[in-house]
Amino acid sequence: MGWAGSGLTQACVDRYLDLLRAGTDPGRILFLVRSQRQAEGVLRRLQQLSSSWVGPWRIETFLQRVGRSLADHWPQVCERVPQLPRSFEPIPLAKDLAQFLCGRACALCPRHGEVFADLGLEEFQIWDQISSAAYIAGASGLAAEAVGSRLAAAWPAEGDPGRAEALQAMGCCVERLWEVGLRLGSLDFGLQIRLFGEHILPLAEFWQEWDHLIVDQAEDSCGVALGFYRQGQAHLQSQFFSYTIGGGVSLTGIPEAVARFLRENTQVQLLEGSYRGSAGMIRLGLQIARVLDPRFDHPLTEPLAERLPRVQVLEGETQFAAVEAMVAQIRQLLRAGIPASRIAVLLPRMDAGVSLSLQEQLPEVLPIAPFPALIRYPLVRALLTAAEVAHPEWGAFPTLPAWRLLLGRVLDLDPIRAALLAEDTLDPVGRSLRPKTAVRQPERVGFANLERYQKLLDWLRSYRGGPSLAAFFQRFFAEHLAQGMDLPQDQELLQALIDAAQRFRRAFPAEEDRAFLAMIRSGQTPSNSRFEPDYSRYLVVATPVAYINRGLQADYQFWFDITNPLWSRSLWRVLYNSRVLTPEWDGEVFNAAQDLQARHQILARTLLNLCCRTRKGLWLVRSTFNYRGEENTGMLDYLILKAAKAMATA
Repeated sequence: MGWAGSGLTQACVDRYLDLLRAGTDPGRILFLVRSQRQAEGVLRRLQQLSSSWVGPWRIETFLQRVGRSLADHWPQVCERVPQLPRSFEPIPLAKDLAQFLCGRACALCPRHGEVFADLGLEEFQIWDQISSAAYIAGASGLAAEAVGSRLAAAWPAEGDPGRAEALQAMGCCVERLWEVGLRLGSLDFGLQIRLFGEHILPLAEFWQEWDHLIVDQAEDSCGVALGFYRQGQAHLQSQFFSYTIGGGVSLTGIPEAVARFLRENTQVQLLEGSYRGSAGMIRLGLQIARVLDPRFDHPLTEPLAERLPRVQVLEGETQFAAVEAMVAQIRQLLRAGIPASRIAVLLPRMDAGVSLSLQEQLPEVLPIAPFPALIRYPLVRALLTAAEVAHPEWGAFPTLPAWRLLLGRVLDLDPIRAALLAEDTLDPVGRSLRPKTAVRQPERVGFANLERYQKLLDWLRSYRGGPSLAAFFQRFFAEHLAQGMDLPQDQELLQALIDAAQRFRRAFPAEEDRAFLAMIRSGQTPSNSRFEPDYSRYLVVATPVAYINRGLQADYQFWFDITNPLWSRSLWRVLYNSRVLTPEWDGEVFNAAQDLQARHQILARTLLNLCCRTRKGLWLVRSTFNYRGEENTGMLDYLILKAAKAMATA
């Protein structure tokens, strides 16, 4: 156990090396990490230390291990679960496919529309929240029927009765999602984890694969993972865990239950003498944690600090005035020779306006934002329109803006030429596309452009359905877009769209291709990047969770918009509560007082973790009004300053 940045991951790597030096086969060691990014980093460390060891390296996330174990033991699982098809292996569903399946599963429910009608949620938001609840419940090892009963029991009696009915119905929704998933053999992450706990862990063959288990960042473990560790005590020669004090910020994590298990069942070593943050900042983080959560406790000796950290406040009446004050302070640091990479801006939610303002005014700014939906990119929208035109049997016809975008993107036309060509060639009444001869001002569009347009139109009209949509996208790109697409981002977007189409077809072989287009257009499918930036070169702008999950640190941190209540959001979403669906729920009504206590517990761990990741300075940046013009009512800045004052007078 130790603070963030105290060498916990290195301790796990050292344990792995000790086992290898003792002659242990690397294939008999399972090393669980929190993310694929971290797995790649650990493997690089091992390869740098010695090139003499040869795998197989079993360094992976818990979810990866779940998926591989299900695939390895699929016949045994199918024997235990008769609903499953006798396919070669299970098909894992990412979040977008889980949402799509949820929509299909619930569409025929006679009560679905009635129960969720007045909650203020769009359809895709309902699917998102149902699939999220299913993931948390599955990771906790809950049966589907327990979801609705737990949520309804936890909902305060004084709350909206219509909401209580919707929460009770969540059990039915999750059950339908899982029933359909089992019949197809297409499993969302929650169902995968639940099947792992129920049908893989009891298998003797599974335990025969391993002798040793190493788990980094065990504080983020879910309920089923904790059950895995408990059973490992009887089956494995050794288990080694690292646990971060102040960690545990995942939706499915149960840090307090994991800490109890470790204290009761392991020999605990405290990493007290090493940390990357300053002693003063760690003490400040601990003081903040105690102010937020008076019950906060830890087993480590608090580091002695010769100098107390100085917490400074920057203020603006509006959010953008606060940005300007923060930019001025960052510029002072840069003029003093501080590299931009040693500065970080943390904010409660990613805000495009704030990020853009910082990027315009400061060098080397890198916002860490969720990947936008694929449909937000013009190239993707153009490709979807091309697919609809090439498949008239779908009954779709492009709108004028969609046709104009396709022509501009494929023919590389400026907006004026694209508009002239689109208006003259699209016949919305006859639902047809006209040839080049219909263009009234050919000289303005350009004769060469008209020839290219006619070639495109002839190709779309003559296209005969291929084996898959993925094949269509590849062929269309090769014949019409390849020469004009030099940007790596365009190549990535094309590959992301092709990958999404292949995943969809594999998961839902009976669905029509136009159902895939509807899913993409709904915004459920995110883009992604195969390239992880080198964060050490940038001034990072991120939410606390994104910053912590990437293991980042800086000398100076700015906690932006500190009076925004979103620094500590309610655990109640419209259709679920993450705490209620984990083993850490105590069975009591989760009223406003309990919600506030849970929020403060999470925030206490988060801010302590951030303090452990900075060394020299902390600024609180606050604004009187938010971007809607509403007064910010959060008290977090007051509580932090209270902690700093108490620390100074102690």
